[in-house]
Amino acid sequence: MVRGSDGGTAGAGASRRRARRLATLAASVALALFGTWALPAGWRQVANAFAGPDASAPSCSWPARIEHADADQAGLIRCYLRALADHSDSELRAVVPAADNAGPAGFSAVDFTHSADAADGVATVTLAANPSDSADAEVTIRYADGARDALEIHLANPGSTHSWRLGNIGTFPSDPSAPSPVAPPTTGASPAG
Repeated sequence: MVRGSDGGTAGAGASRRRARRLATLAASVALALFGTWALPAGWRQVANAFAGPDASAPSCSWPARIEHADADQAGLIRCYLRALADHSDSELRAVVPAADNAGPAGFSAVDFTHSADAADGVATVTLAANPSDSADAEVTIRYADGARDALEIHLANPGSTHSWRLGNIGTFPSDPSAPSPVAPPTTGASPAG
């Protein structure tokens, strides 16, 4: 029997090296397969982060009959209906442009006018594309109880065709650069007393 420098047999050392190579090869293959699966998903997250807060539309599960909308638009509308039914400011925040992207500062009772209607049953929603601007459309909602609502939907991020947001919801702060309201003219006469 031939002994190696470590005191073991030469055959045992070769077996250990072969086992290490096989383990390394198996780990490399597993890592490559994982990378093939994870890299596209991870890259989408990175690309969305670089594209800004409104790079992709949220998508929710909520029962509704939605006509003439693509998957992104339909997902956003379902999120809107769920936000109304839940009367949730945070859920409503997800369907409008981010505050730092000219979105609303908050929401008022007016924005939740149709909360009970949304919770009352399955709504029918029709999306009408703007023929002169593919980044805009009008959304008409017919709630199960007969109430109706009309909303605007826009692409919030020009770099992404998946960035749909609802545009006419929320309260906006006053524009500090807007001119002051004009005061009514005074006649100069003092009131009689």
